[in-house]
Amino acid sequence: MFIIIVGGGKVGSYLTRALLQQNHEVVVVEKNDKKAKALDTLIDRQVTMLGDGCDPFVLDAAGIARADVVVADTGDDEDNLVVVLLSKKKSKARCIARVNNPRNKQIFDSLDPEDPVTVISSTEIILDVLNEHVNAASYSAALETMHLFGRGNLSLVRISIPEGSSCDGRTIAEISLPRNSVLVAIERPNVEEMLIPTGDTTLRAGDRIVAVVKNGAGEKLQATFCGGAVVR
Repeated sequence: MFIIIVGGGKVGSYLTRALLQQNHEVVVVEKNDKKAKALDTLIDRQVTMLGDGCDPFVLDAAGIARADVVVADTGDDEDNLVVVLLSKKKSKARCIARVNNPRNKQIFDSLDPEDPVTVISSTEIILDVLNEHVNAASYSAALETMHLFGRGNLSLVRISIPEGSSCDGRTIAEISLPRNSVLVAIERPNVEEMLIPTGDTTLRAGDRIVAVVKNGAGEKLQATFCGGAVVR
């Protein structure tokens, strides 16, 4: 696939590296020259295009017309909104937008009911995880979880369950999950909203599991669900 990422910050950098490892074609549009050069150095190849992703001419030069996916990943929700609107006007790409303020999520959700924008609100995901810990553990454990997020020892991963997985058709309660991992949500094909998993939730091939893991547990969780499928 050809993927355009608007925003070359920390998230965009890690995403770019992961996509290149999966042999996707990636262009990163970044208006900060220092960030653009740092990303090219990190990736060890030139993947960035210096320019403002809110400028239609910059998107044209980046190849928006043939893009399969556009990721709006700046730190400004207004900029991300402009990127999505321009992308929908100029291409048939699937749009994924990062939302920094959860109050703006509804705006993105209402843009195109027939081809909805995939909206990622890290605030809502983290709050879901914290709420789960508050319900399942003591108040002190919840405080410890928040502390770990602040130190960067926890990270979000997404794992696709492939056909033939031993987890297909089994409930979460029947699966032995590795320590230091918490299931946050499940993206299911043809289901508009994310599912909030419980022990009774039955997994299916094609599901995408969103989980929070402590450093080192991501590979174990990957092996549990799909025996080597790529964590994205």
